[in-house]
Amino acid sequence: MSASETPTTSKLKVSIQTLGCRLNQYEADGIMNRFEASGRYVALTQNDLATGQTNPGGLAKSGGEESRAAADIAIINTCTVTDQADSRNRNAIKAALKKNPNCRVIVTGCFAQTDPEKLREIPGVKLVVGNDRKPALFELIDELIQNEEADQKPGEGRSQEQVAEHQASYHPEPARFRDHAINGQYGLRPVLENPFGYGDVVPFGHTRAYMKIQDGCDRRCTYCKIPMARGRGISRSLTDILEHVRRLDDAGVPEIVLTGVNLGWYRDANTIDSASGKSLRFAGLIEKILETLSYGRLRLSSIEPCDVDEALGELSLHPRFCDFVHVPLQSGSAKILKAMRRTYSPFSFLKRMEKIRSVNPQLFCGTDVIVGFPGESEADFADSLQLCADTGMANIHGFRYSPRSGTPAANFADHISHGVVRERMNRLIQAKEAGHRQYAATQLGQVREGVVEKLTVTPPSDLPGAASEGIVAGEALSDNYLRIGFAMPESLAKSAGIQKGGLARFALRDLDQASGALSGELVDVVDATDKTAAAVHA
Repeated sequence: MSASETPTTSKLKVSIQTLGCRLNQYEADGIMNRFEASGRYVALTQNDLATGQTNPGGLAKSGGEESRAAADIAIINTCTVTDQADSRNRNAIKAALKKNPNCRVIVTGCFAQTDPEKLREIPGVKLVVGNDRKPALFELIDELIQNEEADQKPGEGRSQEQVAEHQASYHPEPARFRDHAINGQYGLRPVLENPFGYGDVVPFGHTRAYMKIQDGCDRRCTYCKIPMARGRGISRSLTDILEHVRRLDDAGVPEIVLTGVNLGWYRDANTIDSASGKSLRFAGLIEKILETLSYGRLRLSSIEPCDVDEALGELSLHPRFCDFVHVPLQSGSAKILKAMRRTYSPFSFLKRMEKIRSVNPQLFCGTDVIVGFPGESEADFADSLQLCADTGMANIHGFRYSPRSGTPAANFADHISHGVVRERMNRLIQAKEAGHRQYAATQLGQVREGVVEKLTVTPPSDLPGAASEGIVAGEALSDNYLRIGFAMPESLAKSAGIQKGGLARFALRDLDQASGALSGELVDVVDATDKTAAAVHA
């Protein structure tokens, strides 16, 4: 019997918990795709781990009944953007070991790149692999398992001393680094090996596809540790991207989310943009992706303020471009932005947002704000709140500032007390909720396309009274980033053909002012097999 024909009961179960950004999520999908495709492992989705059930109607396969047991191999895909992220990494490791003390804990991602020794000191961690070798994670784990199996064969394995010595030394070779930057004020930047080498990545356990087009960053914001975790900026080839887009679109994937550390820095020196006569840049890439799509839609994960302009606004009018932009502000104070070494002013940020909104008033605009940066006064924070209001931000991701080792800001004076930061965070959350409700209210009465992400059926026996049929309820994520709750009789759901992972259109009917929740009514379902109709209705 070949390895691929090994009985299911003998296959090791693999899970991955991903913390942090969508870039990490893309890489997690690629890693789990490899385990699933090998036929030698059971790749568990988070739904498998939570419920022990498969994921009917989703895009990804599930482990089935054997998923009920805890994972034998638990991969923790880490983030290190803040000290809170570092704490969540450690908690995830402890939780995996608590669930199954005998599991092999494998740690990868940004924290594994910047602080591998801290992770190796944690009891139970079997292997630490940074971003520099993350695309080879499947091979590294597979080799580890094969060595374990060889050591366990009677009379054929190594001595206990040899096994212990091998396991203690089993870590990938140290990362290669580039030189220090800007007078040695920052930590070293790793050289990533084959950063786009994750294969034919498809969504694993969720509906929308993340697509990595760029990695790394050459910018040196004074608070940011990411260049030490991701290295210099590098772009994926246009040919590779468009081939990936076609495969996902042909498979009926409803949405592609472009990811990278800095999307706007995308460059392909091997492709000449016919419009400019220069190497292809981000706007040209977006045009080509939109030309390629015939069913699914395109979303940008995040884009820097300097890349927000009228041209992006024009692209956002394309029927397959989601009415959504996320533009990190970080602070509305000119003084704090200068200390952060950001490359824009509050005024230029405001003007760029006004420009894109003038082209496409329907855009859902979101942002990031760091609270409690060293030296941030009450007036500085008030400037952030005001600029978020002036630009009509419908979502605000608030981050408590935390010093990151190797960054200049870690040595700045005048750090803000935890109590003040907590109070400012509460006010920022209130501003976020108010901005979201204000935007959502403008959408009532409109028809919006959404990806169906949740779908449940309540049978008649569980409904009050003498119900004659069940109720189908669910949630969809609209193109303009609104979550739409819906419910309908089971017969209507069946006749319409609504399913998880598909595209459907909803008339937005009601907004709960207290919770900000939107509800809608199904208008129709977009047929993935009829791409002509999909293009007309988009």
